Amino acid sequence: MESDLQKQLSALSMYERAILMFCLRAYFSSGNYTNKLPLGEMLPDVAAIFDVNPSVNVFIKLSELQMGTSADPQTSVNVFDAMTYDKGQRQLVTVLNKQADLKTLLKIVDH
Repeated sequence: MESDLQKQLSALSMYERAILMFCLRAYFSSGNYTNKLPLGEMLPDVAAIFDVNPSVNVFIKLSELQMGTSADPQTSVNVFDAMTYDKGQRQLVTVLNKQADLKTLLKIVDH
């Protein structure tokens, strides 16, 4: 299961990996599964794509990232429950999956 996760992580773009790190660190510092990433400030070119079409999925590999649960590493779940764009605030709003083994994921991505 971990090798499959490694393959998925290696396929992420630089932006997707940065967003994943932001979300994981925000979760572990706040305990909040919902994160608001200031996409307009951090990645204005990407935010412009969402401004034109908020329903486009620019981060498809990230939104489809799967891993084992904390209770059963053999059971795969999506890392993100939701990923939407708030056009008014120009923020990427993500909701991490409570069942995903986020602590293990942070250890893997941090190294």
